[in-house]
Amino acid sequence: MKSIIIAIGLGGWCMHAYAQEQMPDTVLNRTVVVENQYNPEVMDAFKINVLPEVEEPAVPKRHIDYATSLRPFSAWSFTPMQAMTSDEKQPEAPRGYARAAYGTGNNVDARLSYLWDISRRDCLGFSASLYGRDGDIPSAVPGADDWKSRFYRTDITLDYRHEFRKVSLGVGGTFASQVFNYMPVGGEPEEESFVPGRQRYTMGEGYVRLASVAGELPVDFSFQTGLRSFSSAHDMYLMGHGSENIVHTLGFVSGAINEEQRIGIGFAMDNLIHDIDQTDYTLLRLNPHYTFDNGCVQLRAGMHVDAQFGHDGRLMVSPDVKLDFLFADTYRLYVHATGGTELNDFRRLNGLSPYGIPLGQMQTTYTPVDLQAGLKGAPIPGLGFRLYGGYRVVKDEIFHLPYVLEGHYPYAYVGFAQEKATVGYGGAGLAYQYKDWIDMTLKGVYSHWDVKEGMEALLFLKPEFALDASARAKVYKGLWVKAQYRFEKRAEGEGPESAEEVNDLSLSAGYGFFNRLDVFAKVDNLLNRTYLTETGYPVQGVNVMAGVSVRF
Repeated sequence: MKSIIIAIGLGGWCMHAYAQEQMPDTVLNRTVVVENQYNPEVMDAFKINVLPEVEEPAVPKRHIDYATSLRPFSAWSFTPMQAMTSDEKQPEAPRGYARAAYGTGNNVDARLSYLWDISRRDCLGFSASLYGRDGDIPSAVPGADDWKSRFYRTDITLDYRHEFRKVSLGVGGTFASQVFNYMPVGGEPEEESFVPGRQRYTMGEGYVRLASVAGELPVDFSFQTGLRSFSSAHDMYLMGHGSENIVHTLGFVSGAINEEQRIGIGFAMDNLIHDIDQTDYTLLRLNPHYTFDNGCVQLRAGMHVDAQFGHDGRLMVSPDVKLDFLFADTYRLYVHATGGTELNDFRRLNGLSPYGIPLGQMQTTYTPVDLQAGLKGAPIPGLGFRLYGGYRVVKDEIFHLPYVLEGHYPYAYVGFAQEKATVGYGGAGLAYQYKDWIDMTLKGVYSHWDVKEGMEALLFLKPEFALDASARAKVYKGLWVKAQYRFEKRAEGEGPESAEEVNDLSLSAGYGFFNRLDVFAKVDNLLNRTYLTETGYPVQGVNVMAGVSVRF
């Protein structure tokens, strides 16, 4: 009995000492790594959305009630200890992904990517993609012949990261080549007035990045700098050719005051250098901010202070204030007042429309204020909704103006124009998901654009009302089907008639094998409608693509 009592006493003392050494588990300080896999569906590479940017505030997670009642010894079941045990390990997601699809109109969509963990501290990421088309597209101008469109873009990206004990070092770069043609101007190719309208853009970037490892230093920071370049090989009617180089620098520094409060500053600087007839200038952006989060109230109090030196240099100040109230576990009520600037370099203009040509050197787009309020929640598991509304003021907003030469073939390019604009918007969304069997979304937004008197023609391609709906369902095991629909009514303005409405329906389906291999097919523009996309150029007619993807 003495031996038993001594053994029990020593065991209790050891358990007490162990408990004293462990950190309190009040915040469930365990790390769970979730690795998302690529979506094996064909990407909509040519669809560009120009609706007002709407921030998606996250919905708070439901509270989990853990069992805390004591259980008597008699309820425990005895299981003999096994001789050897193995550590439980979360299965890793595949590091590689490859996709290849081909369709009518010589549509191509291919991608290859791989994340290589060279060692515990070294990681190399690689990705390459090719997408494009080469076929006839129905002209959006009545009575005109089909346009023999050709557009291909290739992208290659490398990113290497090495983690030291307290900081990480990253080095990387990207390269892109984009070849395409405009709609022709004039008559036959042998005529003097004929302009072939071919173009090739080459984009590249190299950078180096230094960042802190989370939790290893009193403050968190990240600093990255590099060189970006954008050049054109051929020039188009009324379009100059040359290159634009940018020394691009950005980063942030932040630190915790306590568990609920943080303070920090973000910054970015772009130094633009041109070898064409455009002015060089520098845009400096600062974002000091303070954040507070106690689980029920989330506050971000900051401001954007942006200064431009050269090319109509000016100081631009806007708010960065966000107040969110979380209640009833799954509801969020928020009021945001934000703003900022957007650098209109050649990269961004190409993203808005590869067929666009600036009507003079572009000014920096400045948003003095964007006010938005909304409610988002999930009344029952799987069902979520959102209601929101806002008002935004934008100086030097970009507008797309398709250009048509009077008495000639359809327009050859899209002109970029700038003007002050205001837009009031409101929208709603509904989403439902049941396990992995069904996933449905429905959302709509109404936008009322306003420009100064006499400039209503700029609203030609701006959306007034847009409705998006999608439904994806798993039919049986690895077999899934999906339907997507978009309707968009363009704003009405004086001068030219309103642009044709967007009315697009697409269907897709796929089947997975061994949780690694997927085959899929997609039909776009099933209604075979003819309209101008946000790029200012006509959309493809009904087209079909099919392909295969694999994770490895």
